[in-house]
Amino acid sequence: MLSNKKYIPVILGILILPSLLFSSCAAIAEMNSNQNTNTDSADTTQITDPTELAEWTADGIITANEYSNSANISANFTLFSRTDDQYVYIGIKAKASGWISIGFQPVSAKGHTGADFALGGVSNGAAYIYDLWGISKDEHSLDTKLGGTNSILEYGGTESGGYTILEFKRLLVTGDSYDQNIVHGSNNILWAYSDEDGFAAMHTAEGTAKINIP
Repeated sequence: MLSNKKYIPVILGILILPSLLFSSCAAIAEMNSNQNTNTDSADTTQITDPTELAEWTADGIITANEYSNSANISANFTLFSRTDDQYVYIGIKAKASGWISIGFQPVSAKGHTGADFALGGVSNGAAYIYDLWGISKDEHSLDTKLGGTNSILEYGGTESGGYTILEFKRLLVTGDSYDQNIVHGSNNILWAYSDEDGFAAMHTAEGTAKINIP
Protein backbone atom coordinates (compact mmCIF):
# COMPACT_ATOMS: atom_id res chain seq x y z
CA MET A 1 0.00 0.00 0.00
CA LEU A 2 1.34 3.40 -1.03
CA SER A 3 2.06 5.90 1.67
CA ASN A 4 -0.16 9.00 1.75
CA LYS A 5 3.05 11.08 1.73
CA LYS A 6 3.63 10.13 -1.92
CA TYR A 7 0.39 11.83 -2.92
CA ILE A 8 1.18 15.13 -1.21
CA PRO A 9 3.36 16.59 -4.10
CA VAL A 10 0.69 15.59 -6.61
CA ILE A 11 -2.08 17.17 -4.60
CA LEU A 12 -0.03 20.34 -4.08
CA GLY A 13 0.68 20.53 -7.79
CA ILE A 14 -3.00 20.25 -8.62
CA LEU A 15 -3.82 23.01 -6.14
CA ILE A 16 -0.95 25.36 -7.14
CA LEU A 17 -1.13 25.02 -10.95
CA PRO A 18 -4.47 26.88 -11.41
CA SER A 19 -3.15 29.66 -9.17
CA LEU A 20 0.00 30.01 -11.28
CA LEU A 21 -2.01 30.00 -14.49
CA PHE A 22 -4.34 32.67 -13.12
CA SER A 23 -1.39 34.83 -12.03
CA SER A 24 0.25 34.50 -15.46
CA CYS A 25 -2.98 35.45 -17.23
CA ALA A 26 -3.45 38.42 -14.92
CA ALA A 27 0.13 39.58 -15.57
CA ILE A 28 -0.34 39.28 -19.35
CA ALA A 29 -3.64 41.16 -19.16
CA GLU A 30 -2.00 43.94 -17.13
CA MET A 31 0.90 44.13 -19.58
CA ASN A 32 -1.46 44.41 -22.56
CA SER A 33 -3.50 47.04 -20.75
CA ASN A 34 -0.37 49.10 -20.09
CA GLN A 35 0.68 48.80 -23.72
CA ASN A 36 -2.70 50.10 -24.85
CA THR A 37 -2.81 53.06 -22.48
CA ASN A 38 0.83 53.96 -23.09
CA THR A 39 0.69 53.66 -26.87
CA ASP A 40 2.39 56.63 -28.46
CA SER A 41 -0.04 58.76 -30.44
CA ALA A 42 1.19 61.62 -32.60
CA ASP A 43 0.06 64.93 -31.20
CA THR A 44 -1.52 65.96 -34.48
CA THR A 45 -5.09 66.34 -35.66
CA GLN A 46 -6.70 66.46 -39.05
CA ILE A 47 -10.30 67.19 -39.98
CA THR A 48 -11.09 65.94 -43.46
CA ASP A 49 -14.73 67.08 -43.58
CA PRO A 50 -14.87 70.89 -44.05
CA THR A 51 -18.39 70.98 -42.60
CA GLU A 52 -16.90 70.10 -39.21
CA LEU A 53 -14.77 73.25 -39.13
CA ALA A 54 -15.65 76.13 -36.84
CA GLU A 55 -15.52 79.74 -38.00
CA TRP A 56 -12.00 81.13 -38.36
CA THR A 57 -11.30 84.38 -36.54
CA ALA A 58 -8.02 86.30 -36.45
CA ASP A 59 -8.12 86.87 -32.71
CA GLY A 60 -5.04 85.01 -31.46
CA ILE A 61 -7.21 82.34 -29.84
CA ILE A 62 -7.12 78.85 -31.32
CA THR A 63 -10.47 77.17 -30.73
CA ALA A 64 -11.60 73.59 -31.25
CA ASN A 65 -12.02 72.71 -34.95
CA GLU A 66 -10.89 76.17 -36.06
CA TYR A 67 -8.17 74.50 -38.14
CA SER A 68 -8.28 71.33 -40.22
CA ASN A 69 -4.70 70.33 -39.52
CA SER A 70 -2.17 70.77 -36.72
CA ALA A 71 1.35 69.50 -36.19
CA ASN A 72 3.99 69.81 -33.51
CA ILE A 73 6.98 71.10 -35.46
CA SER A 74 9.08 71.06 -32.29
CA ALA A 75 8.43 70.67 -28.57
CA ASN A 76 7.75 74.42 -28.35
CA PHE A 77 6.25 75.20 -31.76
CA THR A 78 2.85 74.04 -33.07
CA LEU A 79 1.51 74.96 -36.48
CA PHE A 80 -2.20 75.00 -37.40
CA SER A 81 -3.59 75.37 -40.93
CA ARG A 82 -6.71 75.33 -43.06
CA THR A 83 -7.52 76.41 -46.61
CA ASP A 84 -10.39 77.11 -48.94
CA ASP A 85 -10.37 77.70 -52.69
CA GLN A 86 -8.47 80.99 -52.38
CA TYR A 87 -6.98 81.47 -48.96
CA VAL A 88 -4.73 79.83 -46.41
CA TYR A 89 -5.33 80.39 -42.70
CA ILE A 90 -2.38 79.85 -40.37
CA GLY A 91 -2.14 79.63 -36.60
CA ILE A 92 1.15 79.36 -34.70
CA LYS A 93 1.59 78.67 -31.01
CA ALA A 94 5.12 78.89 -29.62
CA LYS A 95 6.72 79.01 -26.20
CA ALA A 96 8.10 82.49 -26.70
CA SER A 97 7.66 85.97 -25.28
CA GLY A 98 8.81 87.75 -28.45
CA TRP A 99 8.19 87.20 -32.15
CA ILE A 100 7.34 83.91 -33.85
CA SER A 101 7.63 83.19 -37.57
CA ILE A 102 7.16 80.81 -40.44
CA GLY A 103 8.91 81.00 -43.82
CA PHE A 104 7.48 79.18 -46.84
CA GLN A 105 9.42 77.48 -49.64
CA PRO A 106 13.04 78.53 -48.90
CA VAL A 107 15.61 77.81 -51.60
CA SER A 108 17.21 74.50 -50.66
CA ALA A 109 20.46 74.77 -48.65
CA LYS A 110 20.51 78.58 -48.88
CA GLY A 111 19.08 79.56 -45.49
CA HIS A 112 16.55 82.37 -45.68
CA THR A 113 17.08 82.99 -49.40
CA GLY A 114 13.82 83.06 -51.33
CA ALA A 115 11.67 82.22 -48.31
CA ASP A 116 8.36 84.01 -47.83
CA PHE A 117 8.11 84.95 -44.15
CA ALA A 118 5.29 85.97 -41.87
CA LEU A 119 6.76 87.17 -38.58
CA GLY A 120 4.79 88.64 -35.73
CA GLY A 121 3.94 88.71 -32.07
CA VAL A 122 2.40 90.87 -29.38
CA SER A 123 3.98 94.06 -28.04
CA ASN A 124 2.38 96.25 -25.36
CA GLY A 125 -0.82 94.26 -25.71
CA ALA A 126 -1.15 94.81 -29.47
CA ALA A 127 -0.53 92.21 -32.18
CA TYR A 128 1.84 92.98 -35.06
CA ILE A 129 2.94 91.08 -38.17
CA TYR A 130 5.43 91.61 -41.01
CA ASP A 131 5.42 90.20 -44.54
CA LEU A 132 9.11 89.53 -45.27
CA TRP A 133 11.26 88.11 -48.07
CA GLY A 134 14.54 86.24 -47.60
CA ILE A 135 17.18 88.25 -49.47
CA SER A 136 20.19 86.18 -48.39
CA LYS A 137 21.17 83.24 -46.23
CA ASP A 138 20.76 85.20 -43.00
CA GLU A 139 18.75 88.30 -43.96
CA HIS A 140 15.20 89.23 -44.83
CA SER A 141 13.46 92.48 -45.75
CA LEU A 142 9.95 93.88 -45.78
CA ASP A 143 8.24 93.08 -49.08
CA THR A 144 7.19 96.71 -49.35
CA LYS A 145 10.83 97.87 -49.23
CA LEU A 146 11.64 95.61 -52.17
CA GLY A 147 8.77 96.86 -54.33
CA GLY A 148 6.25 94.20 -53.29
CA THR A 149 3.11 94.44 -51.20
CA ASN A 150 2.02 93.39 -47.74
CA SER A 151 0.00 90.25 -48.49
CA ILE A 152 -1.24 89.58 -44.95
CA LEU A 153 -4.98 90.23 -45.13
CA GLU A 154 -6.00 89.62 -41.52
CA TYR A 155 -4.06 88.83 -38.37
CA GLY A 156 -4.31 88.71 -34.61
CA GLY A 157 -2.24 87.57 -31.66
CA THR A 158 -2.18 86.94 -27.93
CA GLU A 159 0.56 86.38 -25.37
CA SER A 160 -0.07 84.55 -22.10
CA GLY A 161 1.65 82.11 -19.76
CA GLY A 162 4.94 82.22 -21.65
CA TYR A 163 3.28 81.38 -25.01
CA THR A 164 2.57 83.54 -28.04
CA ILE A 165 -0.19 82.73 -30.52
CA LEU A 166 -0.25 84.33 -33.96
CA GLU A 167 -2.99 83.87 -36.57
CA PHE A 168 -3.10 85.24 -40.10
CA LYS A 169 -4.79 84.91 -43.48
CA ARG A 170 -3.42 85.38 -46.99
CA LEU A 171 -4.06 84.22 -50.53
CA LEU A 172 -2.62 80.85 -51.52
CA VAL A 173 -1.27 82.56 -54.66
CA THR A 174 -0.75 86.31 -54.23
CA GLY A 175 0.88 87.18 -57.56
CA ASP A 176 3.52 89.19 -55.67
CA SER A 177 7.12 88.61 -56.78
CA TYR A 178 8.13 88.60 -53.11
CA ASP A 179 5.68 85.90 -52.02
CA GLN A 180 5.85 82.16 -52.48
CA ASN A 181 2.82 80.10 -53.46
CA ILE A 182 1.41 77.97 -50.67
CA VAL A 183 0.14 74.67 -52.02
CA HIS A 184 -2.28 71.98 -50.95
CA GLY A 185 -0.07 69.16 -49.77
CA SER A 186 3.62 69.26 -48.91
CA ASN A 187 5.31 72.62 -48.20
CA ASN A 188 8.87 73.27 -47.04
CA ILE A 189 9.13 75.75 -44.19
CA LEU A 190 11.54 77.54 -41.89
CA TRP A 191 10.32 78.18 -38.35
CA ALA A 192 11.72 80.30 -35.56
CA TYR A 193 10.89 82.21 -32.41
CA SER A 194 12.48 84.79 -30.16
CA ASP A 195 12.10 86.15 -26.65
CA GLU A 196 12.28 89.71 -28.02
CA ASP A 197 9.91 91.64 -30.27
CA GLY A 198 10.70 93.23 -33.62
CA PHE A 199 12.01 91.35 -36.66
CA ALA A 200 15.57 92.59 -36.07
CA ALA A 201 15.74 90.64 -32.77
CA MET A 202 17.73 87.40 -32.82
CA HIS A 203 15.90 84.08 -32.69
CA THR A 204 15.97 81.79 -29.66
CA ALA A 205 15.36 78.66 -31.75
CA GLU A 206 14.87 77.85 -35.42
CA GLY A 207 14.60 74.90 -37.74
CA THR A 208 13.29 73.48 -40.99
CA ALA A 209 10.36 71.16 -41.60
CA LYS A 210 8.09 69.74 -44.26
CA ILE A 211 4.41 70.25 -43.48
CA ASN A 212 1.16 69.14 -45.06
CA ILE A 213 -1.47 71.79 -45.71
CA PRO A 214 -4.90 70.32 -46.56
